[in-house]
Amino acid sequence: MAGSAQRPLPTESSDPTRARLIDAAGQVFAEHGYQTATIRDICNRANANVAAVNYHFRDKAGLYLAVLRHSMSAGGQPEPRDAVLSAATPEEALRLMVSGMLRRMHNPKTGRACHLRIMVHEMAQPTEALPRVVEEIIGPNYAAMRQIISKLLGKPSEHDLTRLCAHSVIGQVVHYAHAGPMISLLWPALEMTSENLDVIAAHIAEFSLHAIQHLKEKTAHE
Repeated sequence: MAGSAQRPLPTESSDPTRARLIDAAGQVFAEHGYQTATIRDICNRANANVAAVNYHFRDKAGLYLAVLRHSMSAGGQPEPRDAVLSAATPEEALRLMVSGMLRRMHNPKTGRACHLRIMVHEMAQPTEALPRVVEEIIGPNYAAMRQIISKLLGKPSEHDLTRLCAHSVIGQVVHYAHAGPMISLLWPALEMTSENLDVIAAHIAEFSLHAIQHLKEKTAHE
């Protein structure tokens, strides 16, 4: 009925059916994208009734948003932006944030393969869920990255150069996730072990810190 309050949706822990639907939907959305994925296919894989989607998520869009939230929340891992709070210096904050981002993207508990394929579909054909994901998850981490770089660069977090540096750092991290199949052909010996993730994170951080310092000196009198 119009104007009536919507009932609260069940939480993931209150019903195992919800978790099964999220897992199955992640697979279907990864294979077919949001537009062509069907609720019937998802429910068949989850061994659930079609009505369960309405009960837990209201509709297909709600289920899709829940899948994106789940895959991007890293299964309860700390948010990369927490580095801003735990680090003693902006240099250390950048190192921690880069490491957190890289490990999140290579965490097997988050269904990384499905998540990456879903995001490929999302970038090619953005859905109505993207603004919500940006607002809830991507945006706050992006703001934290700009906050760190602002301190390193000596410019406001909204400054164009601060944003350019943030995108450069993020781009290096994302490359190792989204270009995984290509990297495996170009660099077959590279395995994403915990030790190698540490090496990659340290390289990205040091490379970025030197670049930011150079830009700070170059633009000091502008």
